[in-house]
Formats: sequence, C-alpha cells, structure tokens
Amino acid sequence: MSEKNYFTVIAYDVANDKRRRALVKVLESFGERAQESVFEAWLTERERKKMETKAHNCIDTAEDRLAIYVLPKIDREAIVSVGQGSIAQDFTHLIL
Repeated sequence: MSEKNYFTVIAYDVANDKRRRALVKVLESFGERAQESVFEAWLTERERKKMETKAHNCIDTAEDRLAIYVLPKIDREAIVSVGQGSIAQDFTHLIL
C-alpha cells in the first residue's frame, strides 16, 4: 500500500545568506518555490520528516524561523488563483 501524500507549505526567514542558500537547496530537493521564501510540496509523512531534519540542520533556531504547514486535501474546483504565475502541474492546491 502506498503512503498518502500531503500538500505541505514551507515558509522561512533566515538571517544568514550561507544558511539560507543551504536551506533553499534542501527545500528545492523536496518541492517547488511558490514565493521568495515559500515552498510547496506533496510529501509523505516519511518525506516530510526527512525534509524537516535536513532543513533543521541548516538553520540557527536562535536567529531563523522555519514553518511547515501540512494542509488537508481540498477539491480542485476550490482553487483560486489571482495574478501572474502558474500552478505547478503536480499540485492541486494554491496558497495565496
């Protein structure tokens, strides 16, 4: 039986350029950039935990912030898209 994928939004605020570049490299390996400091990904629980561990190793918790939001499934008809940009083909959600 395959694991369930969950739509996950990752937002960050990292003070140091070196740590930020390292974090972005990790996040790019799991999802796609939605905004300058926001990524979107479809992840299993196992993948999310792996990403959390790798991402946590990139930041300084005294100076930086990393937020990971796992969202419930919604119907494709409920998506609202305003402005320029496109929704990644594999995604069925959009965060504004």
